[in-house]
Amino acid sequence: MMQARMDLDTKRKIKAACRPDEPVATDDPRHYDFDVPTRLRGLPWRSWLADEILMSSGSTAQLVTGLRGSGKTTELRQLEVALEEQGYEVIYADIGRWLNDREPITVSDLQLSLVLALFSAAMPEGASERVRELWRRVSNLLWADVTPAVGGGGPVSVQAGLEISDTVFQQASRRLREQDGLRKGVFDLIAERVKDGKTVLLLDGGEKRATGNLDADEVRAKFQNAWFAAFIHEGQGLRPPVHVIYTVPPFMIRRTSELAASFGSELRFLPMVRVFERSMKVSREGLEAMVEALALRVPMAYFEDAATPAWLAAHCGGYFRDLLRFINHMLHVVGERAQFSRADAEFAVEQVRQTYTQGLGLSLEERQILKQLYREKKLGEFPSDEKARVRMDVLLEGNKMFRYHNGRDWYAAHPLFRGLLELEPALTWAEAEGFGEDP
Repeated sequence: MMQARMDLDTKRKIKAACRPDEPVATDDPRHYDFDVPTRLRGLPWRSWLADEILMSSGSTAQLVTGLRGSGKTTELRQLEVALEEQGYEVIYADIGRWLNDREPITVSDLQLSLVLALFSAAMPEGASERVRELWRRVSNLLWADVTPAVGGGGPVSVQAGLEISDTVFQQASRRLREQDGLRKGVFDLIAERVKDGKTVLLLDGGEKRATGNLDADEVRAKFQNAWFAAFIHEGQGLRPPVHVIYTVPPFMIRRTSELAASFGSELRFLPMVRVFERSMKVSREGLEAMVEALALRVPMAYFEDAATPAWLAAHCGGYFRDLLRFINHMLHVVGERAQFSRADAEFAVEQVRQTYTQGLGLSLEERQILKQLYREKKLGEFPSDEKARVRMDVLLEGNKMFRYHNGRDWYAAHPLFRGLLELEPALTWAEAEGFGEDP
């Protein structure tokens, strides 16, 4: 029986279920698979990654990216489960805790993160004496001159390896970079650690660091070029004798062909859920999936009608984090009413729109680029001129533009910017009222 009002306990439960920044594990009842049975993000990201590992006789190195909040961590966790079911040892590590934003990324930073993830993750509990001895040897190689900074003589402890400071990390990274033969010695120890070839490293979180996103254009370009250089010019140093998957910043999508040729791996981009087709018309299948996913967190009985969640789903553009942001705003205005209304939904969408557009919002140049996505004969095609390409990462990382897949990729502006671009709204209430009815 529906409550007469939405009490504080109910609001707390909804808020706890709709935290926008919380990755959801595969065994969480809130988890929703947007790839099975429908493929609302093109060829399933994790299936490609898993197949590459399963079909390879040697070690592999793969690159993945996607917008912040698009579900990369959730996908990697699903991949972890799938590979473990195939008998692989899978080590997931958030390497962002070791990297810093003050200096451009280096190959040695990534190599050291890889080593810390591989050896620290297996200890202190349950590690064999062989693995412990290998860690001691790696530690002696990397921190021979700096151990006083992390607690005195002898090898760096496992705990120090996990909670190491930026300063000590950079000292070891510099040592790895400057001493001839040290990298080979470390890679030889890695090879000993993974003799059976059935270990996979999932290195997440690095894409959030050392990007220069908050700096001026010239400085940002320096940080971005360091990422490109690491994988394009020095990529062989990031292909250790173990399966490894790196998450990298979205701006690297601009040089996918060079990455494929030089690093030997195509960059896999996790797109948004396809709530629009390339024709820019709403995808009923995509909207239904978004509403079903939302229902795992907020029972549909808390909405006055079926049109409201469908309308919200269209306005988030397939970016589930924004859909959860809408719900959080609606909790503030529903008051003691039992259900969310259309007015609540409109308020929430406007609040999030203002968050995107306040301050600089969309520059004139960005508006011109986004409007080109809606050219009649080139719907969804990103402009090919160099001036537009330079702005691609700013549009993507600012969530001003989304990428979708369905056999091939295409782009669309975030639905919340449609008014600024003088375009029709993502979904009218009249159109949303047809949701839930037989097509």
